[in-house]
Amino acid sequence: MLTTGTGQHRPGWCTAMTSDWSNRYDPARQVFAEVDLNPPVAVAGAHLLDTDLLAPSPADTKHLAECGWCQQRQQAAGHHDDGLDEDAFLQAAHQRAVNGGTATLALLTTLSPELRALTAASDAREDVTVGQLWRLRWRDVTELAVVVNVDRWWVTVAPVTTDVNAADEFDLILPATASVLSTDFAVCFSLESTVPLFVFDRQVSPASRPTLDAERAAAQLPPPEVIKDVWRAWRRGVAGPADLTYGLAVDDADLDRRELRNAVAAGFTHLSSASSCVPGDPLGDVVPLLQQIKSLGLLPAELAARSGLDMSVFLRIKKGGRVTRDEAARLTSLLDTDISTILDANPPFDDALITEVSRPSHRPALRALAGTFSSEDDQRWKMAETIAPQAARTVGTAPTAGAGTTDWATKVSVYLQQQLTALGDPSADQR
Repeated sequence: MLTTGTGQHRPGWCTAMTSDWSNRYDPARQVFAEVDLNPPVAVAGAHLLDTDLLAPSPADTKHLAECGWCQQRQQAAGHHDDGLDEDAFLQAAHQRAVNGGTATLALLTTLSPELRALTAASDAREDVTVGQLWRLRWRDVTELAVVVNVDRWWVTVAPVTTDVNAADEFDLILPATASVLSTDFAVCFSLESTVPLFVFDRQVSPASRPTLDAERAAAQLPPPEVIKDVWRAWRRGVAGPADLTYGLAVDDADLDRRELRNAVAAGFTHLSSASSCVPGDPLGDVVPLLQQIKSLGLLPAELAARSGLDMSVFLRIKKGGRVTRDEAARLTSLLDTDISTILDANPPFDDALITEVSRPSHRPALRALAGTFSSEDDQRWKMAETIAPQAARTVGTAPTAGAGTTDWATKVSVYLQQQLTALGDPSADQR
């Protein structure tokens, strides 16, 4: 999750998120070093939230009288109390905007050149491998993550955030030199997520090479094998490799850090759900299309007459082929169901084909084909639907590694070049 590190997740964040990093992290980042934010193990009630510190209720006041830890937090929060209520603050902010005083604020809130560069479109030419830092993008969600495992078109990633307080004892804290972010960041292995390959949009940092230079090793992303070791340590619940900087364990009462971690994980939940748009890979059990057709007990000629489709469509279904959306619309009355149910009953795409059409290097071409009247997702699966029937035909003499006997990579390249040429896109010559 790409955040600015300002802690704008809830009021009073800086007060609650300061912690004793003297043994694990840079002490200069402490805001109130005199406040011990390790809550007491035993307490007569739940500790106060940040929002309750400066305006406690009667019940909160009773807790404050008995809890020295919350008294410390209240005193620290009071150091920056401006004495303004909400209406007064909004009025002052409005007056400042009218007087042009927001210019100074704009300078403070402008993204650094390094972070702004991450928002720009970029042609990805690299394959996704373990140890890389990537920008993930699907629809209106953009996140950063480190790749920890690749399994066909499924990729396991560790979310990345510049809010290092989100890191627990299994998560790495890396220095500003380890990426173009120009700030310290956390790689949250304990918030791991599995996302489809087609959400990878731009490589931010390549995988690092192993080095015996301790200073150089500490200043870069850990090499792929170390990344895997840290990930396995999290999976097994054991200590990770030494000589790395980890976060602090999250206490049960540390509600603010838990809320931050939930916020980091939320964006990746949306990215994981992107897999639901893959045709032929529906959730739950479905009755295969061929089985639905056979259950009617009709001959191909009669099926064709009742549906208005050519007999070749039913011969294709018999051989394990798929139907298009238009063909599915013709089958709705025959099978007494809807288009989505018929499309979900299609045989699934070959995993190697899904992997090939999902590669990030194809995203610029798919966006160009989508234009303003379609979407990248629509174009990706239209391409897959068009190419899938070509499985019986070979292109080239050497099959793509791991792709069986079908060279899907060449078929995808030929398809995109033809489509871009028809569109008059000059990028067709670069494929």
